[in-house]
Amino acid sequence: MKKLIILLAMLPAVLLFYGCPVGLDHSAGTPGTEKIDKALIGTWVTDKAEHEFKKVTITKIDDFSYKLVVEEKGEMYAVEGDEFTGWITTIKGQKFLYAKPTAEDKYYLYHYEVDGKKLVTHDVSLLDGGVDAVKSTETLRKQIETSLGMDDCLSEETTFTKQ
Repeated sequence: MKKLIILLAMLPAVLLFYGCPVGLDHSAGTPGTEKIDKALIGTWVTDKAEHEFKKVTITKIDDFSYKLVVEEKGEMYAVEGDEFTGWITTIKGQKFLYAKPTAEDKYYLYHYEVDGKKLVTHDVSLLDGGVDAVKSTETLRKQIETSLGMDDCLSEETTFTKQ
């Protein structure tokens, strides 16, 4: 009976954080080493209210980094501030955008695909060792590589349209 009560007490927390990207202590790549994907530049919007952000503007800082500004927050937004510096990296042929908020010392990670005026993002789940196994950029990349071969690694698909 105690186990059931504990599980029921934990349910709201699990539901609240399911699908939310977790701030990571390490980046998925080495910032400033991979050229930006110019297709990401622009203002992107989604009508998915439960997403972390509903409108984001991505501009070029230089050939290797972006400035991201969250113009409209969604229901699940839990980051301090609304400005980020972002970079991209490729792992197992898949593209990832990782960003660090100006007000935090964490990195947030999304898998992405761009097709003209359509941007599709996915949250990335670390299914092998989880966040606890991440001790460096290298171990994070290995966790992503392993997880990409498992079901449910890429979840919470969100489609954005370029304005």
